[in-house]
Amino acid sequence: MPVNPLKATLILFLLALVACTGEDSRENTETSVTVYVVETSMISETVNAPCRLEGASEAVVSVSVPSVVEEVLVAPGDTVLAGQRLLVLRTDDLQRAMVSDAAAMLTAARASAEYADGNLQRATDLLETGAISPGEFDRIETEEAAAQATYNQALAGYNASSTAARNGFVLAPFSGVIGRVIATEGNPAYGPLMSVYSTGVIQAELLVAPRHIHKLRAGLPSVFTTDHFPGIVFPGSVVSVSETADAVSGLVAMTVQFSDSTHSLIPGLSGVAMLLLSTFDDSIVLPSSMMAPIDESTWEIFVLEDGLASRRVVHSGIRNGNRYQIIDGLAVGDSVINLGHTLLSEGSAVRVVQ
Repeated sequence: MPVNPLKATLILFLLALVACTGEDSRENTETSVTVYVVETSMISETVNAPCRLEGASEAVVSVSVPSVVEEVLVAPGDTVLAGQRLLVLRTDDLQRAMVSDAAAMLTAARASAEYADGNLQRATDLLETGAISPGEFDRIETEEAAAQATYNQALAGYNASSTAARNGFVLAPFSGVIGRVIATEGNPAYGPLMSVYSTGVIQAELLVAPRHIHKLRAGLPSVFTTDHFPGIVFPGSVVSVSETADAVSGLVAMTVQFSDSTHSLIPGLSGVAMLLLSTFDDSIVLPSSMMAPIDESTWEIFVLEDGLASRRVVHSGIRNGNRYQIIDGLAVGDSVINLGHTLLSEGSAVRVVQ
C-alpha cells in the first residue's frame, strides 16, 4: 500500500521532536556546577590581640620628696642622652632621697643579673648534653639579656642620681625621647614630672584567651599592623609569656617586641598584633563557603565522581579566618564542587561549567 508523502513527513517530524524533548529533559535534570581541583598550600593558625606600643625602656621621672621646679630644660619630643640634665630642682632632702632610691634599684638589678647569668651558664652545659630543648635555652638566654639590660639601666640611673646629688639636677636615666612633660617652673615638684622612653626597641603587652596557653612560647613570630600606616606590616616575636592566666581578666599576658627599620613606630601607637601559633606548608585547605558544617570540626562537601555528585565527610584542623585545614577525607587531585553544591544530593547529575 503506497505511503502518503505528507503523512510520512509528519511522522518523521514527530519522532525528531520526541528525541529533542528527551535530550532537553536530561539536560534539565543536570545541575550546573564549578569545581576546584584540590592542591596543597600553606596555612597558619593565628590569634589577634589589640595592643598599645611602648618602649622596652620607659620611665616616669619623679621625686619622692617635696621640692620646687626651678627650671625645665627639655620639651616633649626632645632626644636626650643618658645623664643629660632634664630639670633643676630645689630642696634639701631631694638629693639624698634620689641617691638612696637609685642605690636600692641598682642592688636589686645586680642580684637579678647575677642570678640570670648563672642560669644561662648552667643552661649552656645542659644544652650540650641534650638535657634541655633549644627552645628552653632561648628563653633562658632572653631572660639573661633582659636582666642585664635592667642592670645597665639601674647603673645609669644611679650614676645620674649621684651626679644630680652634687648639683641639684634631675638627669635622664637612659638615652631616649621625652614624652609628656608635667613639670612647670616655679611649681611644686612632687610625684611624676615627665616621661622618657627608649627608641631602640618597641614592644607591646598582649592579652589572649587561655585556650591558647599550651601553644604560646618565647620566639613565636608576630606582626603588628596599625591604621596609622595602612598596608605596612612590622615583624616581631614573643619574648616572654606568663605561665598562668591573670586573676582579674582571666587572660594570658605576654610581651612581644617589634623591629622597625623605618622608625615609624613610637610608644603610644595603637594597633593589632597577630601571633602565628603554628604553620603548615603542605596542607589541603578549603574555604568555609565550599562546605556545610556538621559540628565544630566536621563538614559535608560534594566531590565530582564519574559525572555525578558524591557526598563526602571531611574533618578540619586549624583555622585561619574562613579557611580550614582539611586533615581527613580529601586527597590531592580530588574535584570539590565549589559552586552549586547547596543544590545537590548524593548521586545528583551535574554539568561542569567554567
